[in-house]
Amino acid sequence: MIVARAPYRISFFGGGTDYPEWFRDHGGAFLSLAINHYCYIALRVKPPFQEKRYRISWRITEDVNNIESIKHPIVKHSLKYMKIDNGMDINYVGDLPGGSGLGSSSAFTVALNHALHTTLGNKPNALELANQAYHIERQKLNETIGIQDQIATAFGGFNYVIIKKDGSYIIEKVLLTKKQIEYFLSRVILVYTGISRLASSVSEKKVKDIVKKESIVSEMQEMVLEGKKLIQQDKIDEYGKLLDQNWKLKRSISDVVSNEEIDKLYSLAKKNGAIGGKLLGAGSGGFLMFLCKEGQKEKVSKIFDTKMIVPFGLCNHGSQIVYHEMKSYEFL
Repeated sequence: MIVARAPYRISFFGGGTDYPEWFRDHGGAFLSLAINHYCYIALRVKPPFQEKRYRISWRITEDVNNIESIKHPIVKHSLKYMKIDNGMDINYVGDLPGGSGLGSSSAFTVALNHALHTTLGNKPNALELANQAYHIERQKLNETIGIQDQIATAFGGFNYVIIKKDGSYIIEKVLLTKKQIEYFLSRVILVYTGISRLASSVSEKKVKDIVKKESIVSEMQEMVLEGKKLIQQDKIDEYGKLLDQNWKLKRSISDVVSNEEIDKLYSLAKKNGAIGGKLLGAGSGGFLMFLCKEGQKEKVSKIFDTKMIVPFGLCNHGSQIVYHEMKSYEFL
């Protein structure tokens, strides 16, 4: 039995610049934080005396004879990519809802492939896991996605990432003291809108609009480094104002980014003590994140149903194998 887990993430700045449709011409950058909520994959390799079948438990439960019959696209293509030849039981559990803007699909892909590597005796590093997950999601599944989610969940931590035109990237840890990060997070609230969506379906429309809005996206890209500097200088209010400016630019890119309900929630939060924020992920649903004025987090929280609010902290590590027990069925 192998249990792998990979963290979800909050993206503050730079979303959209991590799509190849953008960074191939302009480069890209993003600022994101891995959080202490996870996607878990529990994997069991079936012993040789059991029939070689594949049982995958996710939203549905599949029990099939061969890999080609598997319906879950990430599982199917990951098993094929890894050239797996053993029957397996694969179970998925997520701390938070999928399709909610926290990079859940990439966390799933990274955790699954980390577990599969482990069955083969491999010990992949974070770079290998991130790049493999991106290849499977973008090339094998033909999803319209960027590269930031795979990096965030594979590496963990609070990162400033520069993406080169060739798709390679440089990761810089945002160095903050424990006191600094605790103070910063004490002013951030994460709210679930209850609206789930398929990120790639939103992204496909948004990417087409991004390439037409070069000046806007370029301005958003410049905010990434500015945001990093502000938070390292403890200028939290200014950071919140920058988030607000970024959100206004983001929602002007495409009509699929926001909607009337989300706009109302955002406006209500600002009237009650939020400085700025954003809808996480591609758009149209999922989680809203707000940075509040000092001492106003409780007031902002009260305007939402308490079930909608998700407490969280920083996750300094990326994908991990948290349990590993392999049984041998060989004769002594």
